[in-house]
Amino acid sequence: MVSSNPLLVLLLFTLLYHNSSLEDLLSDQPNGFYLPFESNLYVEITIGSPTKTFNLKLDSSTHLTFLECDPCDDNHKCYDRKSSNTFSPISCNNSSLCPLSSNTTNPYNATTRTETSLSLLCTPSNFCRYDVSSFSAGYLVSDTLQLTSSITDQENSLSVVHGFVFGCGTSNGVLPEDDGGGVDGRVSLTAHRFSLLSQLRVTRFSHCLWPSSAGSRNYLRLGSVAAYGGDMMLVPMLNMTESNSYSYHLAIFGISLGQQRLRGNETSTITIDIGTYYTSLETSLYEELKEELMTQIGPTVAYKVNELMCFTTEVGVEIDSLPKLTLHFQGFNYTVSNRGLYLRDSPSSLCIALVRSSVEEGERNVLGASGLIDYAVGYETSERMLAFQQKDCLVDFVDGM
Repeated sequence: MVSSNPLLVLLLFTLLYHNSSLEDLLSDQPNGFYLPFESNLYVEITIGSPTKTFNLKLDSSTHLTFLECDPCDDNHKCYDRKSSNTFSPISCNNSSLCPLSSNTTNPYNATTRTETSLSLLCTPSNFCRYDVSSFSAGYLVSDTLQLTSSITDQENSLSVVHGFVFGCGTSNGVLPEDDGGGVDGRVSLTAHRFSLLSQLRVTRFSHCLWPSSAGSRNYLRLGSVAAYGGDMMLVPMLNMTESNSYSYHLAIFGISLGQQRLRGNETSTITIDIGTYYTSLETSLYEELKEELMTQIGPTVAYKVNELMCFTTEVGVEIDSLPKLTLHFQGFNYTVSNRGLYLRDSPSSLCIALVRSSVEEGERNVLGASGLIDYAVGYETSERMLAFQQKDCLVDFVDGM
């Protein structure tokens, strides 16, 4: 969806360019903050003056928060720059936000700089254009962002970022229906300087996920209230190449199903991504695990539902009695909760929340949200550490999480 002349629209605004650096942005937020999100992994954020609320999917691999921006009509919920008094386009004169260091030729006949998966382009009209992989392209802009906690004792806690930098998408490859409907864009949870975390000036966050059947709303804990340390198991993140250095990657030294060790002599990498629901494995490992699963659960009929591998079972079989999947991290064996690993398809069949990684994704291993259920997971971005503790997250939350 590309506006007929998005540059002309931007040029019509009389607002001053955004000339501050991210370090100069004025933020008002409590030291600790609870941010609710729904079971389909989206949060509500409020942007603009007057305010407008958007549903943005959590994303811990994309480095820029972006909204659908053009076209704005009755058929799309989008961010309308013309209606916000605090909107500001970002020009290429702002070297702290749109740093340019090369003269690479591109379709816009503009200078460009690639920061990890985010490309910034300076257009001939002096506006900063962005491109996030195949997800979204448009213009880098800023506006006022507000987040409100919904934890009872912090109901009125408000986090405000004046001059929040995000992408105003004029061409979005990810449509609302791709994310299950009702989603207006993505919110970045990486450690990149344009992420929500960086602009809130927090280096620590955590989550403790329960199955969606136990309740649709869950919570991120940001800043001082984030779960981290204590009796949690700490695992160092890998220092990746520039393209992956802001996301969350761990070394994995093998996988076990039940008592059977798979890939015991081979070290690989796995990405922790709450923004992806299913866990994905590179093809050869997926096939090896599938074969072992069929062996351990005995005679069965295997079939597929969409991407998921499913199989028949005895009526009423307990999910907790099925083989458990364990990932072997550095100094810590992470056993995926069966409440997240197995999904009941019928009284006599189950599906396993694993998919084969696609070639387009680079055949990478990803531990998604379904594999993080029943664990408190803490992220310390400045120290590049992850922390894990197995627990009943719903009980923990009710008791005063």
